[in-house]
Amino acid sequence: MSKKLKITIRLVLLFFILAVGAVILYIKKTAPPGEEWIAYNNDKVIEAIDRQLQAIDTDSLIREKEQYVVGKSIEEIQKAVKEGQITYEELTAVCLYRIKTLDQKEKGYNSVISINEHAMEEAVKRDSGIRETGKETSGIYGIPVMLKDNINTSDMPTSAGAEAFSAFCPSEDAELVRKLKENGAVILGKNNLSEFANYVSSVMPSGYSGNKGQTVNPFGPLKISPSGSSSGSAVAVTADLVPVSVGTETDGSIVAPSSANSVVGFKPTRDSISGEGILPLIRKIDTAGPIAKSVKDAAIAYEGATGAQISQDFDKDALSGKTIGIVSYEYNDAGMLSELKKKLQELGADTVDVELDAGKVTVFNLIHLTFRKDYEDYAAEYGLPMKTLKDLLRYNEEEPKRRIKYGQDWLEEAENAPGTDDEISKSIQTADQVLDTLFREKNLDGIAFLNSTASTYPAAAGYPELTVPFGTNKNNVPQGITFAARPGEDEKLLNLGYSFESHVNERLTL
Repeated sequence: MSKKLKITIRLVLLFFILAVGAVILYIKKTAPPGEEWIAYNNDKVIEAIDRQLQAIDTDSLIREKEQYVVGKSIEEIQKAVKEGQITYEELTAVCLYRIKTLDQKEKGYNSVISINEHAMEEAVKRDSGIRETGKETSGIYGIPVMLKDNINTSDMPTSAGAEAFSAFCPSEDAELVRKLKENGAVILGKNNLSEFANYVSSVMPSGYSGNKGQTVNPFGPLKISPSGSSSGSAVAVTADLVPVSVGTETDGSIVAPSSANSVVGFKPTRDSISGEGILPLIRKIDTAGPIAKSVKDAAIAYEGATGAQISQDFDKDALSGKTIGIVSYEYNDAGMLSELKKKLQELGADTVDVELDAGKVTVFNLIHLTFRKDYEDYAAEYGLPMKTLKDLLRYNEEEPKRRIKYGQDWLEEAENAPGTDDEISKSIQTADQVLDTLFREKNLDGIAFLNSTASTYPAAAGYPELTVPFGTNKNNVPQGITFAARPGEDEKLLNLGYSFESHVNERLTL
């Protein structure tokens, strides 16, 4: 081999190595970063728990009372209380202990962002109320409930996941929190979320916030996304840290994490649960709703947050004779869709394939249009320490590694947006028209789809949605089936979901 040829070969090899290195570097710079074990302020959460459990023999508590909490429905818990097997104080203590030992430990789930310092006091009062009256006043009475941390609480910070607001306490509870307290719920604490309901950065992982860090999916930490933005609310229920939680949804933020964590998520008809006192994403669309282990538990929590009356006499055969439209897309798992149709038909439902054009209605792509105005309206009404979005952007830039680890390009986009809601109103109107026509022409009782794949239409139109666990896919990722019905048909929708849940029963447990 000549010297010239050797030099040429070496140059080619060097060029190849440099090219490969450049590609790897480019991928590292442009590919979305994955989840990491990041947890902030665990010590504060643990201290708040320890102060309330200091007089309790936790070893005996867990040995004797945990069996009445883990895996139990609200009805089962209430029955155990009535029979004297557990008190509301002990129930609350078990939940707090599990948060400390499972959620806040090193490489824990990190779904809890703060603890109510008075949770045990509230539970003791619920026990006293039972002794005085002989009965609970509502299904949610004495039951620990956690809240997504964009819902105002006067006795705990409301940060929306932002480090900037880690100490911000509104002067009043959100209306849904007042309702829960009036109905006897014990507010246990707040859940982590995808910061600002997943509207900070285009590469930020779901379940991450600058205030608390990364919430992980218990079924595959760092491998399976906890999904967003009500990630912590779903994970806390999955891990039996609390019987029920409350999330919020703009487009899929209740039903997606519920599917990914194998729990029930209920986004009711828009405005049936008050949105007053919730930091908005799109004020015209945002809706709060419960996340629970079962449809009945979700219904009980919904009643507690609204005062509405939902009949607990659910019908296992509610799907029989109903017509359900199956919405599918090319990227859906064909095998799971086939199994869904088969299950529904076995339960006596007629299934009809229907289409919802994914490009005709958008929600997420419109957030930037009104986010700045909605944020600044909330800031003025509730006293946020940073009154303008520009102030927040500047604050974040002062310590970017902690405050905006993944950047804030979406917030920057919102700062420079026109601030008009014409396109949002148009999407709401279009979604309502399309769904109304579909339901009428196909004579549908409801529609069903995998996970949150068709959530945009019912989210925009304000139709109620209900996700029920549906096992796993071929990659062992938890799946859910989401049903949607017409506005105001919340009880009908709960019955459809209960019927499916009763016969299929594919919720995963840890």
